Amino acid sequence: MSYKILYIEDLPTGSIQNDLERCGFEVAVNNADDFNDTLSDIVDNEYDAFIMDFRLTANTGRVDAPTFASTIRTNGGNHKKCPIILISSEENLPEFNNDFTSQDLFDMVISKTKFRTCCQKYSKIIIDLIESYRSIILESYNTTKLLNIENTDYLDYRLIEILDTFSKQKNPYGYCRTIFYSLIRSIGILVGEDVLAARLGVDKSCEDFNILKAKLESCKYRGILSKAYDRWWFDQILAMWKEISGGKSLRRMKAADRVDIINNFWSLHLQPAKPIKFASSSTFWTICSKELKPLDPNEGYIYNNKVIDVWQEPEYISLYSALEYPELREKLSPMDRKEIFEIGKNARV
Repeated sequence: MSYKILYIEDLPTGSIQNDLERCGFEVAVNNADDFNDTLSDIVDNEYDAFIMDFRLTANTGRVDAPTFASTIRTNGGNHKKCPIILISSEENLPEFNNDFTSQDLFDMVISKTKFRTCCQKYSKIIIDLIESYRSIILESYNTTKLLNIENTDYLDYRLIEILDTFSKQKNPYGYCRTIFYSLIRSIGILVGEDVLAARLGVDKSCEDFNILKAKLESCKYRGILSKAYDRWWFDQILAMWKEISGGKSLRRMKAADRVDIINNFWSLHLQPAKPIKFASSSTFWTICSKELKPLDPNEGYIYNNKVIDVWQEPEYISLYSALEYPELREKLSPMDRKEIFEIGKNARV
């Protein structure tokens, strides 16, 4: 099925439009020269998604993407029921990131460079967002159906309350965004492939890792946004671990011991993951947010890159990343910054 996108861009659309069309989208372009004319285009036509550049005033336009996005979100009509994606140049994104009033207007923010490099990946996410909006409306905001679960017993009650609020408001954007950022793109009751491998102690580069994932197929998340993101229900992973290990504690075991149990149970040839540089523990439970490699939280530093909800787990960076990429230290606690500074200073002596 071909989805129709309105691409609002004041400069020549060039390769972005070509990439979108090559990925199967039907693309209409509006140069945003006149605010009211652009709004008429949005309201009068049946688009499935809107893509915008951040800055839209290179020609005669007087407003930028946040104003268009805010108008779409607040005005009535079918255009409220579509995702809005910001695709902008690298030099404009820092300005957007510093504009806190605009950050909750868009379903996704991507640099033009990243989109061109991984257009298939991001096009898949755009399609998943479009279909998720439709499912939310079609299923009347029914959380069990949308997450494809039997009941909501293991969801945090505060998450349920937020989803219920958006349901009462008939707000598909707020509902979808909550699931996207609070469940799909975070560590918590759902985990992605990197965290899954870390917690099972497995080197995900080994050949049998795909076979292991097939063994864990029953634990996969099958709700909205699952076509673009592979996620697993971690409580189901733990239940399966309890069965194959005879009730041993996954959290307390070293990677090699975890892998031995998995290999023996399923006759696989997995290899244990190794600690990241400057780390020694293999009782992995998270990943370094920079390197995406297994990490024992006791050897990491909490990376306060974003505000997290109570049902989400904190992100971490490794000592190696903190030393190698000094800009990451801005998101660490003062105590951790001081510790890393002293380690770095002593290493140079």
